[in-house]
Amino acid sequence: MTDSLTSSKNGVNVDLFFIPLNDISAAQTSLAESWLSDDELAKVRRYRDPKAQIKGLQVRAALRTVLSRYADLSPHEWCFEYGAKGKPSLTATLGQQTGLEFNLSHSGDWLLIGVAQFDGVESGLFGVDIERSRPKTDIYPILNHYFSPQETAALLALADEASQRQRFFDLWALKESYIKATGLGLAQSLKSFAFELKPFEQLAAESLELSCQDAGLRQACGVASMLNVYPHIPLQVPLQIPIHTLDLADSLHWQTHFGRLTEEYRFAISLAHAGNAALPITLTAQLSSIESLLADY
Repeated sequence: MTDSLTSSKNGVNVDLFFIPLNDISAAQTSLAESWLSDDELAKVRRYRDPKAQIKGLQVRAALRTVLSRYADLSPHEWCFEYGAKGKPSLTATLGQQTGLEFNLSHSGDWLLIGVAQFDGVESGLFGVDIERSRPKTDIYPILNHYFSPQETAALLALADEASQRQRFFDLWALKESYIKATGLGLAQSLKSFAFELKPFEQLAAESLELSCQDAGLRQACGVASMLNVYPHIPLQVPLQIPIHTLDLADSLHWQTHFGRLTEEYRFAISLAHAGNAALPITLTAQLSSIESLLADY
């Protein structure tokens, strides 16, 4: 079963799909290609590395199968448009028809797809990120360029390099989810906003059970049956940011969540709506293989 953090008729329903990207058969590859638009196929084929092409194809095909769970549309019927900085979204017609907001993130061998439904409130901003901790990354020269003074000071105050490295990628996931929600990407300075992230072991956690019928898949991926998600991470944002999808950007209320999928991977969710009060969030998660998603079709 899948548990939720909260439940409400007025609020936001967020479903997270964690998908390990593995090899697929030639038949499934052909099926996935048949769903993509000419533009999407062209983007996939621009990758020089054949492995990158396969992963790019899987990411786009998985998104289409996930979205088809929410509407009476086949995977090939979904149409997308892109913001000025490349953020994907449903076309205006499909957005109005389905009421869905989505975002996705790919790192290493994992894909995260988030689907949000704003129930009883106006649509808002939504972004997700999944990050792999890379042991060879020299994190310290990066701090002053991309982290706020508050974030840098808190990170350097940690007792050892291992803890500092974990905090670096935890914060990076949070910051990426935020700029993906705004749709501004790296056009927005990562130093212009700050997250207050307590030491991991001190965060108040509520357990979220991954809905995964295939225990073998969960064990093979190193994912625990209970996924700890840490809600309401404090965020300091600039008073004005040039967001064109909602009016009164300075009155947006942000809500962020953070968790670790495995020792190597962590994820974050950022969402906002116009107003000053928090919305109840129903948050669910499930683990699915790319093969099972494609097998449904």
